[in-house]
Amino acid sequence: MPFNTDALASMVLDDTVKSFPFGQRMAMGDVGRKHWNVLNGDIPLPAAIIRSDALMHNSRWMKQFVAERGALIAPHVKTTMCPQIMARQIADGAWGLTVATVHQMRVCRSFGAERIILANQAVGDAELDAIIAMVQSPELDFMMIVDSVEGVRAVADAARRNHLQHPVQLLIERGYKGGRTGCRTNKLATELAIQIRSTPEVRLIGIEAFEGLIRAKTGSQEDAVAAFVSDIAALAQSFHRQSLFETADPIISAGGSSYYDIVLEQLSKTGLRVVTRSGCYVTHDSGIYHTHHDRLKSAVGELDGLRRALEIWTYVQSIPEPGLALLTAGRRDCGTDAGLPVPLLLANSCNRPHDLPPECQIIDINDQHSFMRFDPSLNLAYGDRIGLGISHPCTTFDKWEIIYLVDDDYNVQEVFKTFF
Repeated sequence: MPFNTDALASMVLDDTVKSFPFGQRMAMGDVGRKHWNVLNGDIPLPAAIIRSDALMHNSRWMKQFVAERGALIAPHVKTTMCPQIMARQIADGAWGLTVATVHQMRVCRSFGAERIILANQAVGDAELDAIIAMVQSPELDFMMIVDSVEGVRAVADAARRNHLQHPVQLLIERGYKGGRTGCRTNKLATELAIQIRSTPEVRLIGIEAFEGLIRAKTGSQEDAVAAFVSDIAALAQSFHRQSLFETADPIISAGGSSYYDIVLEQLSKTGLRVVTRSGCYVTHDSGIYHTHHDRLKSAVGELDGLRRALEIWTYVQSIPEPGLALLTAGRRDCGTDAGLPVPLLLANSCNRPHDLPPECQIIDINDQHSFMRFDPSLNLAYGDRIGLGISHPCTTFDKWEIIYLVDDDYNVQEVFKTFF
């Protein structure tokens, strides 16, 4: 069954959902016909919006960037958990979808995802039984991560317990000392590959790694990432020489949203199928990934790169002292794990947003408020609307059940639904 979001059109929304207009109740598919505008009072603030043109641009940009390097992309949809955005990514050539949990896998499968990477080692009988139930379908091309003999045995036990008639496809995860999960050395990864070869309920189809959390002890961050990914490439080539892969077309996969250019450059040398898994590119941000992308554009000579698509719009609630404004969005609305929100845009009585000066800064944030410093000479008043950029989209998306897709004038075209 192809990926299909038509069922969302009949889902009913009402004002128990954050940012949905008060007193309104309607099917999601009818929202675009209401001609609401985010900046003229139709939508309660704070509200999360996605700029339609930027979203489409980013999805197509990444498709081209990856294709030009002979690779594939299986975007990590934990970022958005939004089926409408997943549909856009698939339409723009995504090879598959990456998830972090069995819950996320079930959401993707319920909308018809036909190829899924579970980029974590599953734990627990309930989780593994749910995986095997989904893998029973011949329509699903599924692969999952392992980094231990215990993990392999648990998958094999679940396959036997549920009478699965074909082996579960596995990717060995290679990690690094002090990092997250994954075999710490190529030697340990090779020993695990041999274990998989001797276990009929599973088969090894590739290698996976995540380089996004590496911290350089000496030298540049980019050099540390390149060295790690080069080690992964060597491991894959070693597996290939030893005939440890149980497929004619093995996969090598890495690449978060910070260093996918380095990953693709290094892994393309292996001759294997390269799959990158960036998730944040589709909406981009105004923080850490914006900074990384500036480096990437400089490195590859890219002029028209990714664009900010996600914004949080909020009111100026109070100006209790000169140069300090309290905004109506806080930690309940904006992720702060990778930095405080960035005040970008001001819309006042004219409803036409314009750029805020760089001197405007969020200096602190509470559950429901942000503290914004500004030059007292700025014409700022109670009731003005502020558009905030965020850093690291993953931890902002999960704060919103619905997000509005808008055009350049902030007219609502559609409402997106998330499943966290």
